[in-house]
Formats: sequence, C-alpha cells, structure tokens
Amino acid sequence: MHTKTFSRAVFAAALLLLSLLSYGQEKNTFCNPLDLVVPGERSYRGGEPVVLVYQGDYYLFVSHRKGYWYSPDFKDWTYVDAPNYPGGVVSVVEMDGELIGCSMNNKNVYKATDPKAGTWELIGTLDSDRYGDANMFVDDDGRLYLYYGWSQLMPFKVVELDKKTFKEIAGPNVLFFSDYRNHGFEKRTHDDVIYSIFGGRRDYFEEEYPWIEGPWMTKHNGKYYLQYAAIGLELLSYSHGVYVGDSPMGPFTYSEHNPLTFKTTGFAVGAGHGSTFHDKNGQLWTICMIPSSYGGAGRGSELAIFPTAVDAEGVMHASEEFGDYPQYWPGTRTDAVDNNWTGWKLLSHQKKVTVSSTFENFVPENAVDEDFMTNWAAETGDPGEWFQVDLGKVADIYAIQCNWDHIGAQQAAAGGFGGAAPQLPEYYQCFKVEVSIDGSKWTTVIDKPANKFDFHHDYTELAKPAQGRYVKVTNTRQCHDGAKFSIKDLRVFGNPYSAGSVKVADVKVVRNQRDRREAELLWEPVPGADGYIIRYGIEPGKLYNSYIVYDQDYFKLHSLNTAPEYIFEVESFDSGLDYYYPRSEEVNGTGGEVEINKRGQGRSGFGRNDPNTKRVMIKEGVDLYEFDGIDPGTWTINHSYGPVLWSGELTAADLIGEGEPGIEAKLTDMGVGTVVNAEMWMKVVRGPETGKIILEIRHLRRQGGWPGMMGGGAGGAMGASAASPIVNPDNTVTFNYRDPNAKSVKVNAQFAGTQDMVKGANGVWSLTLGPVEPDMYPYSFIVDGVTIMDPQNPDWFPNETFKNSIVDVRGNGEPLLHALTNVPHGSVDYVNYWSESLGTWGNAIVYTPPQYDKNKNKKYPVFYLIS
Repeated sequence: MHTKTFSRAVFAAALLLLSLLSYGQEKNTFCNPLDLVVPGERSYRGGEPVVLVYQGDYYLFVSHRKGYWYSPDFKDWTYVDAPNYPGGVVSVVEMDGELIGCSMNNKNVYKATDPKAGTWELIGTLDSDRYGDANMFVDDDGRLYLYYGWSQLMPFKVVELDKKTFKEIAGPNVLFFSDYRNHGFEKRTHDDVIYSIFGGRRDYFEEEYPWIEGPWMTKHNGKYYLQYAAIGLELLSYSHGVYVGDSPMGPFTYSEHNPLTFKTTGFAVGAGHGSTFHDKNGQLWTICMIPSSYGGAGRGSELAIFPTAVDAEGVMHASEEFGDYPQYWPGTRTDAVDNNWTGWKLLSHQKKVTVSSTFENFVPENAVDEDFMTNWAAETGDPGEWFQVDLGKVADIYAIQCNWDHIGAQQAAAGGFGGAAPQLPEYYQCFKVEVSIDGSKWTTVIDKPANKFDFHHDYTELAKPAQGRYVKVTNTRQCHDGAKFSIKDLRVFGNPYSAGSVKVADVKVVRNQRDRREAELLWEPVPGADGYIIRYGIEPGKLYNSYIVYDQDYFKLHSLNTAPEYIFEVESFDSGLDYYYPRSEEVNGTGGEVEINKRGQGRSGFGRNDPNTKRVMIKEGVDLYEFDGIDPGTWTINHSYGPVLWSGELTAADLIGEGEPGIEAKLTDMGVGTVVNAEMWMKVVRGPETGKIILEIRHLRRQGGWPGMMGGGAGGAMGASAASPIVNPDNTVTFNYRDPNAKSVKVNAQFAGTQDMVKGANGVWSLTLGPVEPDMYPYSFIVDGVTIMDPQNPDWFPNETFKNSIVDVRGNGEPLLHALTNVPHGSVDYVNYWSESLGTWGNAIVYTPPQYDKNKNKKYPVFYLIS
C-alpha cells in the first residue's frame, strides 16, 4: 500500500504531536487558512480541492498531485500515493459504487480499483481534451454528466456522457457566461490585485472580462446548484457564485443572493475554485482555494472551508463572518452555517509588541496587522530570537495560531506547480509559546523543539484555557534554509465570556446610482469595539453576505448585484481588551533632539558636524540620559540646530575623581500649551578618567485634575508602567502603582477596605490582598490624599459619581454572573421614535431574544424599564 498515516497532518489546525505540550492540544476546532502537509515533504500547494464521502470516509483531492487523502472524521487523515491517478486539475465522483476520475484537458478516464491502496486503472477516453476544469456529476438516476468552463471569453457548458464509453450522448448545452456589469463580485478593481500574473507586461483593467472557472454541481432537495469561481486567485475578490436549475442539463437561473463564498477582508482572504459537499450529518460545506504568500514566493494557494446551507426557499448560502477565526470541525454542530464559530475573539490584533531584533523593514507591528502579505523578521534565524505581544490586560487564551514566513531563505520555499523540489531540511520551524500574567513568570503552553512538519499556519487549541497578559514566541532551533525567524501574524484567540457585540443603530448607506454594484457605508463608532461585521442581503432575514472590518467606521463595497435592492446591518464585536495605538512621540521622541558638543580649539563654532558630537532624542517615559567620555574643555548643550541650553568650561577637577562636583543647572522648562509640567536639568558626575553629563527630566506635581492621567501619578517622574491589577491563581489580587515621588499610596478595595501600599526600590507601590471569592470588585488608589482610578486598568464602573476601577476575580469555576457566556445571544437595538405627548423625538433601547428575526409570528412578553 502506498499510504502514509499521520494524525491531522493535512491541516494546520491539527497535527501529529511530536512532543508533549505542557497544556496539551484539543481536537475540536480548526482555523483558516489550512495547510496541506505530506509527511516527508514540504507544505504543498492546495489547489482546486475536491471533497466527497465514499464508503464512510471523507476523501480530499487537490490539483497537480498523484495522490490524495482520506479520513473517517475530517480530523485525522491518511495520505495515499497513487501513481496511476489522473493528477492535474481533477474531477472525482462516485458512480455505481466506485470512484471514477478525470482531469481537465485530458481525455483519459480512470477507476479506482482500491482507493485506499492508491490503485487506479484506465477505463475509457472522452471525446475531447478541451474540457477545461472538467467536473463529472452522477445524478440520482445514475446518469453521468460533465460540466466544463475555464475562460474569460467562453461559457460554461454541459454534456451528458455514456456511462460505459464516456462519449457525449447529449449536448453540449451553453449554460452561462460571466456578467461583470451586473454581478459586482465578478468585477475587477485596482485595489483588488494581490499580485500580478502578467509580470509587469500590462495592468489589470476594471472593464476586463473576469475569468470564470471551476464548475461544480451539487444536488440538494431536488434542486441543481451549479457553482462557479470568479475572478482569479491573484485577486482579493476570488469567490464563488451559483446558478440554480431543475434539470442537470439546464436551463439555470442566476442567484441574486450571490456571491456564495466571498472574503476580501481579514487575514485569510479569497474563497474560490473549490467544491461543496455534504458531511456525514448531511450538512453542506464549501472548501475553497485561497491565495498565499510565503518566503517572498509569488503565486501560491492554500485551503479554507466554510459552513454552507440551503434555506427553506432554496437559497444556497455560506458563512464567512468569522471565517478566519476558530471554527468547529465538520460534523460537530447541527446548524453549522449559523452556529459554527467558537465565540473566541482575536486578542492580539494591534496590540503592543516587543521583539529580540528586527531585520530591515520587516517591523514587529506587521505581525499583528491581520494582513497575510506583511510580516516581521528577526535579524537572524538563531535560537533565542523572540516575539512578544502584550494583550493589555489578563485574558483567557483558548487557542493560538502561529503564521510563519520564510524571509531570507537561501533556497526556494515551495515546490509550486512542479519542477525540482528544494532539498528537505531535517526540521521545520521549531518554537515554544509561553504566557505570563505579569511579564516575569512564564508558563509554556506550546513546545515543538523537533518539528518535522512544514506548517505555515500552525494552529493549536489548548486543552485548557490559559490566563495571561503576555504571549511570547521563541525560536528554539536554527531556522531551516538559512531563513530569518519570521512571523506573518501571531493570532491569539480567547475571551469568549468577556467579549460583547452591539448592533449599530444608525447606518448610512449610499448606493452608487451610476454603478449599482457599489455602495458606501458610514456608521456611528461603538466605543471600545475591535471591529465590525457588515451584513447585507436582498431579503429580511437573509443577510447572507458579509465583510469583517477593523479600525474604521466606513466601508466601500463593490460586490452587489445590480438588479435587487439591499438591506444592510452593522454589528460591532469586542474582545474585552483595548487596542494599542503606538504614539509617534514614543517612537520618534517628544522633546526633540539634544546634542552635546565640545568647542574645537581655535574655532568659533561648536563642531556640529564633528563625528564626536553626542546626540539623543528626548522620549516620553525616559527621564535620564547619560553622556559618557566627557573630558576637560568647553562643552555646550543645545537643542540640535537650535538654541543653546548650557555652555561652560569643565575642568579636570570637575570631571575626574570621586564624589559629586556640585555642578548642576536647570536647562529649560518643559510643558504642553500653557502648562509647565516638567523641567530639564543637567548635572556632572566624576569618573576615574573622564566624567559624564546626565540630563534629567523632573516632573512637576500636577495641580487639579486626575493625578494619574496619561500614565502620571500625583506627581513625580513616571517611567515604565507596572501591570495592575493582577489576579493570581490562588484568587489573591496584586495592585501596582508607579510613582517614585509619591509620599503615600493606598488602595481602597471593596473586599478589604483601605490599605497602605508598600513602595519598592523601582518606585512601584504594591500590595497583594485576598484571597477572595470569585466576583467583580471595585477599587481605587489614594495618592497623597487624592483618590484616582488605576491608570493601568481600562475597566471601570460607568454609573458612579466617582468612577472606580473594577477587577474580575474569576476563579476556576463557573463564569461570573455578569460575564458573557457562549450561548445564543439576542440583540440590542437603539431606536429613535416620535413622542406625540412630548412633541419631540425620544430614544429607546430594545432587546430581542435569539432567533427573534426568524420567528416573527411568535408572541413574546414585553418588559418595560423607565428611568
């Protein structure tokens, strides 16, 4: 037998464990994109996938490969070498209890005599070798049909074949052409191009006919659904549409609910040229080919799967709402198209990152931007290079997806469509992932020190959730092929109980009347939202199409069909964490550049072009700057290309020796607008051979307002912040507040009253209280008699005269009463209404239970709250 058995090695969402994970790995979920991995080979191109169920097993076929996979549960897969299997862009179908197959532009037809052994034999030939993207279909009555089409200019066609000779006995019938003028998702746009297949020879043109390809027939409830792909793998809009008919030979009617699968936003984009299949429970799924990029290589493809369904009126639709978030495997949920997302939110998007090093312009922020075309790379591929994300506060972590890149590799990263395969390394990306509550004590949750599988999207569902604020990925073995340690995106998922969503009340839509394929949306931002799901459709209760967007409250789409009118809905989602927006001051400096120059002998200037000039950028949060190697002479401190701050002669007695020389001077006031909030001082420190000049930013005590705002305290210099609060595993709570100049800091916690905090050598005041019972507790700090919120904690009580900070102590038991739980949720709508009695507009908040929109005839009790 030509078989290779491995546990979940088909998909990156699950794999053969080569070492025990300290937290273990569950096998319930996956996360798009999905890798295609064969033991002993590099990651394989996942093109034109076909899935079917045969004799109780799932079979997966992809293009350009003499082999395929089978699985009893869509989780654990066995690879089969099949030297006589058709290969190419394949079509495989069950006919009379046997698998038969062919491939595009090839006359030969094969039968599997033993599919699990990989043995196939030639059983006939077709009339033509011009059946582009051929798809065979066997109807319930046993008749055999073949659909084909792969062109910008030519239509989709169908023929009926003789089951024994495989010759045409009916047709060909012309079925349909592309129609980009009326089908928005078939339209090219300039910002749609991921990479060009023209190699710079020409541009893409918006009025150019799209490619339509990949016919696939699905019969469901007596209807024939002919699926097609448009408009090309190299475009974000690569997608599926569907035509519907009552006969396999046609005619077919375009579904105005199209596109079927369409995903242009998020990390995993594109959703084209695949197949739709029934799982073992009878539910539909669509498997798609999506674009990929790895190691700077050009055109590549991977796989993604989306739950699909046909509604009571016969409309086929799929769900891509959270299509690149963790989902349950096929066969897990009974209503997957509406109920397959785990509820785990993306926690790492746009969070603060720190790294061991950075290579050229592959900056760290690229690895938390949800863009598969960007990446971070370390300076080397050495063990010990690391990438760390700060989630902002402690979160419940359920799953982690490490999306690798291969920058600087010394040989090709993938085999592509053929040709010489690159030499195989002994190991692929080896790494460990650790989490920490406070950034000092770490727990390993993933450890792969001897990884033998070439996963590009290494997804791990933790056996039990981990609590942590910091997540760190460390390279543990020299990267293969001489590449740098590179990450496309580190995606951390969790917080199912603290996350929330709100339907946006006021959504403004402007449809382009000159081009009805386009519309622009604008809505009122929801405070604290991570992003938004835009749903749209042509009937109430059938908003089957969607986009996911981050960081914006407007969107322009071009995926509409021109004939129908549309209904739009926008719903926010929130992970319970806050985005980290890097401030340019922290990167580039707040006070400008300061330089120290030594006057050259016999020169009138200060030697600004002297290579010995010492310069420093004054940065927010950094209060001390040292200039070493100061020898006797006349020295000047000035704002670069600006005024002199200090000038004077420093003698040997001032600079050499022990003890303080007593030279200290105020250089300037510092502040914002009309407020002076700091002073810059200089002082001289003696040394054994040379001295040093120290610049110090001395913060002034604020008058009025919140002493703790903007990271400051009741006064004094503020450096790096301290995480607060920290809920420890034993249900004690550690409070931290940094203010080196404060004379007294207390914490006032509901469960412990007012307690004195203890000042550490680093200027951080700390106190650990408890343990306490799981609950939500308010608290505040009292700094030199002034009560303030915790500046490190974004959570607070909104309905108090003084807004206390809050801390959730969750324990190890059930979720807290106020926590969101992973159960069906209703929706909250903000409604404006005209009041006849008041003669003015009023507003109301209306809650409707789950499935309310689908059960319009059901009577519900009404509960009014009036304030």
